[in-house]
Amino acid sequence: MEVCRNLDHWHTPGAVLTLGFFDGVHLGHQYLLERVKLEAARRGAPAVVFTMWPHPRIVLGQEPQTFRLINDLDYKLELFDRLGIDAAVVLDFTIEQSKLEPEGFLQQVLFDKIKPQAVFIGYDHRYGYRGRGDYALLAQFAKAHGFDAFRGEALCCEGKELSSTLVRSTIAAGDIALAERYLGRNFLFYGSVVPGKQLGRTIGFPTANIQPRSGWQLLPGHGVYSGYCVIGECRPEVRYRAVINVGSRPTVDSNGDTSIEAYLLDFHGDLYGRQLGVAFSRKLRNELRFASLENLREQIERDVRMVREE
Repeated sequence: MEVCRNLDHWHTPGAVLTLGFFDGVHLGHQYLLERVKLEAARRGAPAVVFTMWPHPRIVLGQEPQTFRLINDLDYKLELFDRLGIDAAVVLDFTIEQSKLEPEGFLQQVLFDKIKPQAVFIGYDHRYGYRGRGDYALLAQFAKAHGFDAFRGEALCCEGKELSSTLVRSTIAAGDIALAERYLGRNFLFYGSVVPGKQLGRTIGFPTANIQPRSGWQLLPGHGVYSGYCVIGECRPEVRYRAVINVGSRPTVDSNGDTSIEAYLLDFHGDLYGRQLGVAFSRKLRNELRFASLENLREQIERDVRMVREE
């Protein structure tokens, strides 16, 4: 998949395009992207996603300490590629960009730079200054400028209207199994293995301490999860089943900081400095404080048995 990060370098007019941030690339997004692909194939045109980074809520300082994202940019682009999108245009979203009125965005960014022949947006997508732009304005602009506009439909799953906000809240609550149904895949993020206290080695369970590669990475609620880890640079991809702890490690730490640790079943080697994909399958239990490291070791043994039996 081609990735364009500078609008001045885009030289492919006539694309079938969709606009959106697409955090999570959940089933609702996937349905819209499939429509884009089908329309592009019908017209013999490339299927293109127009997205932005960072999220407007981050750039505009709304909840900068608490707002988190399901995917970082690189993983989102990887998902687009897997779904068969031909190209992605990534707008570097800035304060100046946020001040563009919807008509200015459609004219200066969409029409003048990209020159699409058809544009899809999600049923609730907003754009331009303070989100004033909607589908009605896009349709009016498209008619005046000779391209087609399409609006996606809401998709319901488990009785709820799918949205990135819904998926974020589900992950944050630790309901990983439900989040998987919303996403159509495991919730996964990438990070680097960093040095820790190496206490796991002393009880027979060396863990990888993982630093997410995005400072805005959403994490599941505190608890112990089953899942798997992928060593990022390995090709073909090799998965290791894992017991994953997200929390403050109350048995061995008192600072209250959130950390992510993974014990990879049947892995023997050094992971320091390597990139891991960390995927979550289901929550095994809440994080607990144990009276001793021996009690902790016994519980981890039980956790590992549960993961092996899945």
